[in-house]
Amino acid sequence: MVIGLGAALLAAVLFGVAAVVQAVAARRHGLISWLMVLVGVIYLVGWGLHLVAIAYVPLYVAQVGIAASIVVTALIAARVMHEPLATRHWIAIAAMVAGLALLVGAAGPVGDHVFDTDRTLALSSTFVLTLLLGLAALRVRGERGGVLLGVLAGIAYGGSPIATRSLVEPTWDLHTIAPAFTIGLFGVTGFWLYSVALQRASVTAATAPLVLLETLVPAVVGLAVFGDGVRSGWWPVAVFGFALSTGAALVLCDAESRLQHSEEPHPGHVGDPQPI
Repeated sequence: MVIGLGAALLAAVLFGVAAVVQAVAARRHGLISWLMVLVGVIYLVGWGLHLVAIAYVPLYVAQVGIAASIVVTALIAARVMHEPLATRHWIAIAAMVAGLALLVGAAGPVGDHVFDTDRTLALSSTFVLTLLLGLAALRVRGERGGVLLGVLAGIAYGGSPIATRSLVEPTWDLHTIAPAFTIGLFGVTGFWLYSVALQRASVTAATAPLVLLETLVPAVVGLAVFGDGVRSGWWPVAVFGFALSTGAALVLCDAESRLQHSEEPHPGHVGDPQPI
């Protein structure tokens, strides 16, 4: 548990930093820039740590730990924009820590990591459907289109940790190779959809559905499909802890939204990302 949770929290720090750079890069330079390359590298390292977390703790714990990245993003955004966090944001940070602590206390054994034919087909079908819906969502303009892309990005990012489970105990057959192949596909698709969403909607509108779904979808799949456990009699605590942490993450999306004003540099501000 200590190794898994530690890996998840370290990954959260990297993902939080990457989210700031991605938001700034998408708005200042578009989808193709050296800053976006840097974001990709940070996400790759974070994914490696995420794999360690998935091997040692249930998906619902790993995903809430990863969701803590928004705390990092909010703190950095406050620093970059020189705007202190509001009281509700500090309450949300405390709530996220408390919720994660409750989840860790309620966590049971990690379920299996086996991908049979049905699981492999379901995972692949989900990717294809998400991609097709993403292509269709590109036609929806404005704020509504950005929110829809954020929803699909959340589903895509939620598919990646599910697929990553196949690498915990690899068997080097089709039921390992096929799910493993979709890890990158889900990740790249989520990255692309979220980047476009940031160009069409506010950071809050694009990020809130992403955070919710990338946390909720793997947690439900881990419990319902892979058999992740909860300690006997601790289900109410686990549900409350999950809801508390997820709700706190949604509140913190508002703190992250100040990055949408980062298009115009503030001269003399320490820490402002510089154009390449």
